Amino acid sequence: MTRTTWTTRAARTMTRIAALALGLCALAGASACSGGISDSVAGSGSTDATGTYVRTTGGVLHVYTWAGYLPDDVIAAYEKDTGTKVTVDTFDSNESLEAKMQSTGGKGYDIIMPSDYMVKQMISEGLLMKFDATSLPNASNIKSDFADPYYDPGLEYSAPYIVGYTGFVYDSTAVSASAAPTSWKTFFAAAGSLGSSQMLDDQVEVTNAALRAVGYDQCTTRPIAYEKASRLLSSYRSRVGVISSEGVADRLASGEQKIGMAWSYDAHQAIVSNPNLRFVYPTDGTTRFVDNMAISRGASNIGQAKTFINWMLDPKNKVKVEESAGAGSVLKGGDELLPAAMRKDNSVVPSAAEKRTLRTERSCTNSINDFYTELYEDFRR
Repeated sequence: MTRTTWTTRAARTMTRIAALALGLCALAGASACSGGISDSVAGSGSTDATGTYVRTTGGVLHVYTWAGYLPDDVIAAYEKDTGTKVTVDTFDSNESLEAKMQSTGGKGYDIIMPSDYMVKQMISEGLLMKFDATSLPNASNIKSDFADPYYDPGLEYSAPYIVGYTGFVYDSTAVSASAAPTSWKTFFAAAGSLGSSQMLDDQVEVTNAALRAVGYDQCTTRPIAYEKASRLLSSYRSRVGVISSEGVADRLASGEQKIGMAWSYDAHQAIVSNPNLRFVYPTDGTTRFVDNMAISRGASNIGQAKTFINWMLDPKNKVKVEESAGAGSVLKGGDELLPAAMRKDNSVVPSAAEKRTLRTERSCTNSINDFYTELYEDFRR
């Protein structure tokens, strides 16, 4: 996938904290949150598209997604197979998607692609249409790891599309295998011996890594955890060469930084250019993120939307998406269809041991978000 595509991950995650702060709003009802959808929008139209699946051909389908998530050859194949004309618009953050759906009541688009935490948020706001992904013929292809997510139990409002991971990359020519870092704790300790490091410009990712390095995990309610994480980041700050979510693959591949925090698709890009690089799933916790297919509340082409989702749940149809993205498949048999070089790259297909390190991001409370913000602002100074 192009550089433009993957730098959008920075935009979505840099603003993630604002959406995580809205988690408590669901407890009080969407109307209790400023910026939520109005009662008139929330109450308009039907939000139920469940029922017997019927493959729909012809017509149009309007998709609102991340840049690069629908390669031209995939669109062409879908249009040829179904006779449906596809139009695609893109957004650069989950919050942009949410704002668009709030302002329009979801009208204008049929398929949208929110990330995991945003699926939960948009369900609470009444912005998604219930369609029951498990009722689709190809739902049986979804891997068990993605079949019952916390953000949409039972996949009533969404179906998985792309998966990625947050870990770190190091240059194997600069450190022996026995001394190589394997956890966030050893990542922060090793950075000095490997020169200046690369850090993502993302307060959630950086804070979670620091919390895990000092023995805690995301959204912990213990103030001492944030004190320890803050001290760690403060002592580490002088060893940081770059804090940026853009150009990560190029810097690591060129050797400008020999160690750095990275998203798995950037790691894959870097490893393709420099096979001496290694991607690590930290043993003290690796964040897993999932982007999903959903039907907008205001969708006018529901049959086409359900047909699209079902089509994308066929690994043979979707493999070109994974190849373009540098990502493994969320579908059974999907990884086996990838080129051999991708299958061998652990940044694309993690091992069983690496999968045991995975943690799905959860929504923190407002008070915990304050800790995240303060800690990260201190680190960025």
